[in-house]
Amino acid sequence: MVKDIIITNRAISPLEKQAYKNLRDYDGGEYKVNNAKEISKIIFESDIEYKYNPRALEITQEHIDEYVLHAQIINLKHSDFQPGVFAERNSYEASFAKKVYFDSELEFIISLFISHHNIHAFEDGNKRTALNLFIDFIDKLVNLYIYNIIIVQDAQILYLEKKITENQFKKLLYFEVRKKMFKTNIKCNLEHLIPRSNVENNNNGVISQSDRRSSFNLTELEKGQFFYEQLRKPIFQRDTNQWTVERLEKLILTFLDDGLIPAIILWEDLDGSIYVIDGAHRISSLIAWVNSDYGKENELNDSNHTAIEEYINNRIGSYEEIKRSKDEKYKAAKQIIAKRSIAVQWVTGDYGKVKESFIRINEQGVVITEDEKELIENDQLPTSKLSRAILGHGLGQVSNSQNEKTNEIFNRFFKPFLSYELNNYPLAGSINEDFVISKIYNVVKIIDNGEKLDVSNLTEKVTTILRFLQDYLNISQKIYFYGATKKHKTNSFYGFIRFALLLNEDEQLNHVFIKNRKIFEEYLVENEGHIQVIARKKRQAKRAYEEIAKYYQTLLLACASNDFNDLQNEFSYLDFGKRKYLSKKEQNIRRNYEEFILDVPRCIKCQGFIDGEVTAMKTHNCCC
Repeated sequence: MVKDIIITNRAISPLEKQAYKNLRDYDGGEYKVNNAKEISKIIFESDIEYKYNPRALEITQEHIDEYVLHAQIINLKHSDFQPGVFAERNSYEASFAKKVYFDSELEFIISLFISHHNIHAFEDGNKRTALNLFIDFIDKLVNLYIYNIIIVQDAQILYLEKKITENQFKKLLYFEVRKKMFKTNIKCNLEHLIPRSNVENNNNGVISQSDRRSSFNLTELEKGQFFYEQLRKPIFQRDTNQWTVERLEKLILTFLDDGLIPAIILWEDLDGSIYVIDGAHRISSLIAWVNSDYGKENELNDSNHTAIEEYINNRIGSYEEIKRSKDEKYKAAKQIIAKRSIAVQWVTGDYGKVKESFIRINEQGVVITEDEKELIENDQLPTSKLSRAILGHGLGQVSNSQNEKTNEIFNRFFKPFLSYELNNYPLAGSINEDFVISKIYNVVKIIDNGEKLDVSNLTEKVTTILRFLQDYLNISQKIYFYGATKKHKTNSFYGFIRFALLLNEDEQLNHVFIKNRKIFEEYLVENEGHIQVIARKKRQAKRAYEEIAKYYQTLLLACASNDFNDLQNEFSYLDFGKRKYLSKKEQNIRRNYEEFILDVPRCIKCQGFIDGEVTAMKTHNCCC
């Protein structure tokens, strides 16, 4: 844990930099406390109580050495003379050793911070080093953050000047330390910020690039500005939902630090629309900050917009506030916003050339999957258009292919949104999975089944199959598509969709399923690992779905005849209960799975599994 603190490259906000500058200016007699009244109000009027679970804390000499080394590295950045040179090392080391007297990590960190104002540890830069170390520890050891760093920095000075007591300083610190409402490694859904657009067939002409802009600035990304309103993403572009909050924050800070941001690659069609070919996450992150939109227009219930907005505003500042503020602390940021621009490169050629460029660019960077490549190359096919239209309902996108049916399909795939606490287990898993478009695309292709239907008829067929599964068969999605780890089982999902096509097309087979459903589903539960073994043999879920569907069909017929010889012969590589002993790991997996499905209700007529609350009296529609 300690070594993680040393090597972690934590993003430094402009306000944190300002706090270090204020402390340096204070040492030079150029800065006076500006927030004394607010500090006094917090100390005397606020009511703060931080609850924690007491536990015995330990520290070794190795840990102490690591802590001190980390502080010394910090001091190298903050000392104006004799950087990293100790004035009083023994007392400084002893301050860390006192960790054993505390029963809360946070209590130790706050007390440590206060004690470092009473120890002249380094020759110079002690206050800045103490603040930096405090922020590092708060961020990495207890996963909290400082709400207002400038207030803490001013309180440091007031404590040193003996204008507030140690207890008052401690109360203020507890007040300013806040719980992160989310982990900064959660992903930001920025898909809705730049609309997707189908490029019409008449856009195979070539536009002269001689008068193309070479850059754009932040003000042009404000909603309503001409440049922003012209931006589009081609239908084949990856979903802009892979960056974490931390990565978004670092990009904004890089911009404000005048650091390097790679050029955004664009292409213009004959109608004047500007397509983002590479750099969609970069430009969308800047758009999100400029317009303070981290998902609030997104239809997802768990977009985290409010939490992300509060976090970014506290760490960096609101773009709108910085732009309009006359506060000295935002002076440097305002200058960067006014002067800095993002470089642009242009793809030349027609739409076919653009697709080739996209594949070439992405093959050199992040690995482009086989499904993604297929989606790009076949972006005008009904399977691709429908897949994008379905997923767009959850990512805030709008396209000509969307309608009430595609919205219904989206809801059937993903609602209610995956939540273990609420016992929600949607048909297609979580919409926040990586490359979820691949899952939707493959299911749509499975349902199309080689018929090459147009968008309208394909939409109708997908809707029919999902209604058949959910409204007529009332399958338990938790039983069929989730395992002991609670993760969505893509293998089972693809295979059962293919099996559902067979049931829907073959009335006699469907009758056999309804009649033998209880024993069929109980066999699947008892042999939950079979599907995974089949998929592993075929190496990929999308290649295994036919084999898995065959397994379902063969199993169903075996249940009907009470003869499992054909099943065991056809799938001889599976374990059919011949093993007498399970390893401890296998026993734990089995126990977890049994607990996981314990609350799944059954149909009161056929005793097969059904979605819903275990206390509710339910009957499959197909059993009525």
